[in-house]
Amino acid sequence: MATTKKLVVEVVDAKDLTPKDGHGTSSPYVVVDYYGQRRRTRTIVRDLNPVWNETLEFSLAKRPSHQVFTDVLEVDMYHDKNFGPTRRNNFLGRIRLGCDQFVGKGEEAL
Repeated sequence: MATTKKLVVEVVDAKDLTPKDGHGTSSPYVVVDYYGQRRRTRTIVRDLNPVWNETLEFSLAKRPSHQVFTDVLEVDMYHDKNFGPTRRNNFLGRIRLGCDQFVGKGEEAL
């Protein structure tokens, strides 16, 4: 039986977000992109210090193992337009992580 390799991303929390809903809060969610795969957290309604504690998984099955070392993981955060008077999802922030910041199972950091 073959083992399927995967990248596991833990989205924990955010602090001191910018209010985007016109009422002094934001309803944030996170979108993570990795090698053509996109995953999304749930929306945390009206919270400037949201806690997700969600695990997102990405398949490495189609990646040549030598190319994983050049990959970039992109994490974007938005305010959800469904919770407030805005008509579009407002951008809150972005981070790009190079594969040199990935850790193996058992090497996780706090």
